[in-house]
Amino acid sequence: MRLKKIAKYTVLIILLFLITGFILMQRDGKKMYGGLTEKVNIKQFNPQKGLIAIKNVSILSEDCNSMISRQTVLINDENIIKIGVDSLINIPNNSIIIDGSGKYLIPGLADMHVHFFQSSNDLLLYIANGITQVRELIGDENHLKWRDEIKKGERIGPNMFVASPRLGSFDRVEGWFMSWSQGYENISNASEAEKKVKEFYKLGYDGLKVYSQLNKESYLAITKFAKELEMPVFGHIPWDVEFSDIWQNGQSSIAHFEELMNAISREFNADRMIGSYKGKEEEFLKFVEKRSESLAKDLIDNNVYVTSTLWLTESFYRQRYELNKILTEVELEYQNPGISEWVSYVPQGLGWLPEVNRYKIDAKMTASEIEDDKIFWQTYGKACGIIANVLSKKGVKIMSGTDANLPAAVPGFSLHSELQSLNDAGMSISQVLNSATNTPANWLKNNSGKIKVGYKADLVLLDKNPLIDIRNTKKINAVLVNGLLYNRVLLDEILSEVKKANNTSRTINIESFN
Repeated sequence: MRLKKIAKYTVLIILLFLITGFILMQRDGKKMYGGLTEKVNIKQFNPQKGLIAIKNVSILSEDCNSMISRQTVLINDENIIKIGVDSLINIPNNSIIIDGSGKYLIPGLADMHVHFFQSSNDLLLYIANGITQVRELIGDENHLKWRDEIKKGERIGPNMFVASPRLGSFDRVEGWFMSWSQGYENISNASEAEKKVKEFYKLGYDGLKVYSQLNKESYLAITKFAKELEMPVFGHIPWDVEFSDIWQNGQSSIAHFEELMNAISREFNADRMIGSYKGKEEEFLKFVEKRSESLAKDLIDNNVYVTSTLWLTESFYRQRYELNKILTEVELEYQNPGISEWVSYVPQGLGWLPEVNRYKIDAKMTASEIEDDKIFWQTYGKACGIIANVLSKKGVKIMSGTDANLPAAVPGFSLHSELQSLNDAGMSISQVLNSATNTPANWLKNNSGKIKVGYKADLVLLDKNPLIDIRNTKKINAVLVNGLLYNRVLLDEILSEVKKANNTSRTINIESFN
């Protein structure tokens, strides 16, 4: 009898221990995805709304090649209703008038590769950085809710395109873990693919994101059923899939230059193997350049867009060997501390800081291994830059994107670094601006991305001309999105409140990175 009681209490204690552990893990999971960080009270912000006239301003031409001076732009609700020479536009008496003298008006910017996770304050960072359109590429039902609230005017934020969760193929145990820990959807066959496509369509997702681990049967089924429902398919190039499968089955965009580079690497037999470029770096880079030229034609012929994320890819080497320096260069104080601090017992996560950074080198590496590692990641970054250069010269449709919230890519701010990287890679400023305005709007099939009558008045007023220096996209005077006007004073208030919320929630001091 005594033994039975001991066994009973032992089982209860074990169950209590397991339940407590599960609850703590759930809490840690919410924290490390930014969900426990203090949320900014958006009701304190009062952007202006009404008939708006921007007078005597230089506006970016529709092709992004030039500025047209001495223009007045009249905006009613969410749309541009008149554009013309200042002296010829009649401005109604009840208009909110903005003096655009010495200023430059461009379409709102787009970041076509972002991750919010549970960090709702990021919505404010996008507005503060002139980003009026984002594409969330690991969507969930919270993101759908935010998207709809923004449309209704109930929440401040950019226009949101929300992709499905990542679609991959795993065995059952790994699939359960990947679903629980990282939000993957495990799809093993065509039948499961059909079910998931229809489910995500009914839930209201804007498109379907395919991921690296997705098997070919599931990939082909997803593209087939998505086409029937007119849902775009985009994302990675699955390892089981050939380029010909991409062209023949309607994948509409590729999520990174890096994805093309990885696929080219597989053809070169050097897929992410440290040391695999050693002694043949130049041979590999020449192969990348030549292969990019032939891929450019296929991308154009099949109307496949490519998202950039170049700055992040180029940062991998620096995050391994110059992490402290790069953390002082980015706007770390605005990054959700739950994400940047992460939790130490989850390896290869999203952590930013030195103890948890996902790109940090293994402390046990030998001098020889470190040398191979350096060669690999330097070559990796150069290869992605070559792809950017070749594709832009050939006329491939490139969309700016950052992979925001991955280490060192601060939401909102990182897009300006991305535009600089694209320019440094050889894209003209006009091409870079197109990648963040016209081209994303064309892929989204919405009437934005140009300053044109009848188009959405998602606009950014700059103090300096971005056609002279692409870094001038950071010189923001005001932002208009969804009929709301945010002046510089209000944008500064928004940034201040996000910073304050982060500091309240922070558990690791970051003053050494300021």
